[in-house]
Amino acid sequence: MTSRAKPSKKETSGGNEDFEVLDVRDMGKEAESLLQSLRKYVSEGSHSKQLAIGGVSGWVTGYMAMKIGKTVATAVGGSLILLQIANHKGYININWSKVNKDLEGATKKLAQQGSDPSIPKMLDKVQHFVVENGYFSCGFSGGFLIGLAS
Repeated sequence: MTSRAKPSKKETSGGNEDFEVLDVRDMGKEAESLLQSLRKYVSEGSHSKQLAIGGVSGWVTGYMAMKIGKTVATAVGGSLILLQIANHKGYININWSKVNKDLEGATKKLAQQGSDPSIPKMLDKVQHFVVENGYFSCGFSGGFLIGLAS
């Protein structure tokens, strides 16, 4: 299971700089096999092991979501405030008729395309995993909520 990427090659650019080129084509397949083996490990484990792994992974996910969410919310909110101030001071001028026209076009395009057929398949897989691994799912949910609160 510990397959490595192909050895790196040393190359030189036009100057005196040396750099390494890594071949990472198989990393996606390796990550997928790692997730499948982890899923198998959790599924075959005892209930207490499933609760513990689910709780810890949920806490880490919730904590990271809280930290990243705060950062993203601050960045987006700050940007919107700065744009509104710039608009109010006259630094920028927004063509609202063009914005509305583009939004109408996007709405029509979404209505024509309908929903993506891959989303129901993915939701069915998630539902099957949650039902099959109930203890892990409960542990993950509880850990996620604790991670959000901490």
